Order: sequence, then C-alpha cells, then structure tokens
Amino acid sequence: MVDLTTAMAAAAASDKRRGGRDGEKKRPGGKVGTEPFDPADHVIKEKADTASMWLVIVYAVLIGVIMRYLIMPALDEPASVLWSLPLLLIVTIPPLHRILLSKFADRYTFGNWFRASFLYTFTWLAVCFILVNPPLADISPPEVAHKVVLVDLDDPDWNQPIADFDADDNLNERRLGLAFAVRDNINANDVTVQVEMTWLGDSMNWNGTSDSMRGDWDSYADNVSSVLEKPTDVPIFIEFPEDFEISSGVPYTIEITLNQSGDPWELEEKKTIRFSVEL
Repeated sequence: MVDLTTAMAAAAASDKRRGGRDGEKKRPGGKVGTEPFDPADHVIKEKADTASMWLVIVYAVLIGVIMRYLIMPALDEPASVLWSLPLLLIVTIPPLHRILLSKFADRYTFGNWFRASFLYTFTWLAVCFILVNPPLADISPPEVAHKVVLVDLDDPDWNQPIADFDADDNLNERRLGLAFAVRDNINANDVTVQVEMTWLGDSMNWNGTSDSMRGDWDSYADNVSSVLEKPTDVPIFIEFPEDFEISSGVPYTIEITLNQSGDPWELEEKKTIRFSVEL
C-alpha cells in the first residue's frame, strides 16, 4: 500500500524531470547547422563592405577623370586605349584593398572582388558618359541630318533624293540646286562645310560655315524644306550654275565634308554619294 502523500510526491518529482527535459534551451540553429549570430562580427563585416564600396567608387571616378583630362587630350582621335586601359585596371582592385584597407584584408573573398569589379566598371562608364558629353565636352562629329536632294528651283513640287530620279524627270530641263541639312549635338551653325562634286575630270567646290551656306534659302523654302527633320537642323542650299547640265551615263560623285572644333579633339565627318543618270 502507498499512502496518498507518497504518491503525490512521486508524481511531482516525475513531472519536474519531464519539464526540465522539455524546457531545456537549445542552441539556436543547432538542428539545421547554422551558426549563432554574432553582432560584433556582423558590424565589422558591414564596415569592411562599406569601405570597399567607397574605395571602388572613388577609384573609378579618379580613373574616369584621368582618362578624360590627361589621356584624351593627348590623342588626336578615339583609340582602343580609352576603354581597354580602364578595364585592365580591374586587376588592381584586390591589391588596392590589401594596401589601403589592410585591417579588413581577411574579410574579403572572391565574392567581394566580383562585386567590386562590376561596381568599378559601371561607375567608370557613368563618369565617362558625363565627362565626354555636352556641356562638359563634345566628341560627336556633326552629320548630314536627313537626306541629300536635288531640287528644281522653279518647281517647288519637284525635289528628289539623289539616285531616285530617272529619265522621265528631264533633269537638263530644270534649274537645279543641291540641298541638305547639318545636325550637331551642341551648335550646328559653326560647322565648316565643304562640298565637292566631281565627274570625268571636272569638278565644282563650295566651302563655308553652315550658317553662311544657307544660300537664298528663304526664297526657295518650299523647294528644300524636305531635308529638315528637327528645328535645330541647319539647312545648306547650293545653286548650280545656270549652264550646268547632267550628262547621260556619266558617273557623278558628291562628297560632303563636315568639320568642327570639338573638345578635346577636332571632329570630321564625310558623306559620299555616287550616281549616274540615263537620260
């Protein structure tokens, strides 16, 4: 026989033992294999990543500025060194970290170098894009804006892109002129324009700034307006001599050369048009 007091004491002891086992605190992540979170270590890692980010950004900006203001002025035209050299400098990122951020050197892994390389590349590209475009620079040459057309100065309804005409157009019965427009990303009015038309050992030449080669544009605006696409395009209009005739089957060449003083180098663009007509 067991009295009531003894039974209750035994049950309480049994419950205490079970409660102790069930309530025992386990190490976080013990069953899944994760490590316990260390706030101090996390702070150091964040500081290392932040220092790396700013080092790479400053380095990319410095390289972009050096390429723009030291390397580009030393060249006469675009060259592969302008992009190949900055990209090759990616290999200097790890040693740069080891020298300038030596206290975090043991924190950096391949993942850090991979991310730093992408950050460097895109930062350098953004800096270059800003530094070589207006208003800080101009490396884009002017261009012929739309199409080059022959126009009939007496017939506002007749204008044809060169090489689109045929015998039915009766070119020798028309008083002809040449029209096109110049476009630039800053100011198309100060572009130097040279037009040379050659055929069978003969030639005609016209030179001047785009603003001075408008010819009698206002008088023939209806004839030549088709060459303009944007309000900033500068029209060029050339009247052929009255005795000029186009010969049947003769090859003609029109070469348009556009020059401009850019920054940091001189800019030039050429457009060549060849045609012949069977009259």
